Amino acid sequence: MQKQGFLYSESFLISFICCFSLCCLLYAVSTLSISYYEAEIFYNSGSMAGVMSRFFVSIFGHNDYALRSPFLISHIISIVLLYKISKSILKRKFDRVISVLIFIFLPGVIASAILVNDAGIVIMLALLGIYLYQIRQTVAFYLVLVLLAFASDSFLAYFIALFVFGIYKKDGQLAWLSAILFSICLSIYGFDTGGKPRGYFLDTISIFAAVFSPFVFIYFVYCMYRIWVKEQKNLLWFVVITSFCLCLVASIRQRLEIENFLPFCVISTPLIVRVFFNSYRVRLPIFRKSYKFMTSFVAFSLVISFVFVLFNEIFYIYAQNPKKHFAYKYHVAKELSIKLKEMDIKNVQTDERLALRLKFYGIENGKTKLINLDLKDNYANITIEKFGKPIAKFKLSQEYI
Repeated sequence: MQKQGFLYSESFLISFICCFSLCCLLYAVSTLSISYYEAEIFYNSGSMAGVMSRFFVSIFGHNDYALRSPFLISHIISIVLLYKISKSILKRKFDRVISVLIFIFLPGVIASAILVNDAGIVIMLALLGIYLYQIRQTVAFYLVLVLLAFASDSFLAYFIALFVFGIYKKDGQLAWLSAILFSICLSIYGFDTGGKPRGYFLDTISIFAAVFSPFVFIYFVYCMYRIWVKEQKNLLWFVVITSFCLCLVASIRQRLEIENFLPFCVISTPLIVRVFFNSYRVRLPIFRKSYKFMTSFVAFSLVISFVFVLFNEIFYIYAQNPKKHFAYKYHVAKELSIKLKEMDIKNVQTDERLALRLKFYGIENGKTKLINLDLKDNYANITIEKFGKPIAKFKLSQEYI
């Protein structure tokens, strides 16, 4: 009975975390407009993100919730898979819950759950493969690997990791299959090897720091190194370290599509938590003060970044130039389409990028000119505001007026 109560409470906690994360992300979605990059994926891309978003929109209509539903669903499944994978890595319930909490608070994970790109789906599929291997579902594991070879070029790094892991475990079947699937994936999608060394290494490091948050990233690097030289290595670690090292090495020569590597690194939270608590618990209470301070500081930084991303609109109040707001390209279009429809305008002529975004909300190309004005101009017909502060101004052509 005690064991059943323990399992129930743990399951309840994970369910609560999933619900909490979903509610927060649904609020975030309500504040977003489709960006030009997302509109390009939606209308012109054959990627997993493009196919899935078009499928959901065809069922639930042209709105942001339908557009982003595939990534929200993938995120919730990823939470469950990460929790199940962590059971073989972390023996304590508290540790597993902390691992999941860190995962949902990572800025990169939040972005993958609400933005139209392959990252969220890649995270889910990578975790699915690791979980199937972990529970020894060999046939299902190999079937998933075969499907991944045709799903996205992001899995090139994943197959390299499996190949290295197969050699490490002296599993010839896994090593050979991974090599074959890597070749198939490479032949389908290719890999850009052009470019000259131009200092992209530092750019890559800065992106990793932003995705993890700076302090978590520093500890992430330490944990991966510590496991390399001292601790037990599993498939999850091989996936994480292979992707991370490949990304760093390749970025010395050329600018990479970082989203092909980041999904395999953010799933490292069970490993980070294991290293931390192993170091923490072997010390006497008197020597744990530095760890407690570091934990508090990292937790505070994660919560702040989570709130910053979730309630990013409020920072328009303090922005001297709203157009430099980090999420500006995900705003304006939806609000603009609503104002145009209120004026009974369903066709406008504007720049290509804005036109593609407005198309998603039912505003097609037409003769009425829509001019994007500077915020200092005072002759706008339409003003988009956030918390009472103008963030965009537009003027309709004289033909309409």
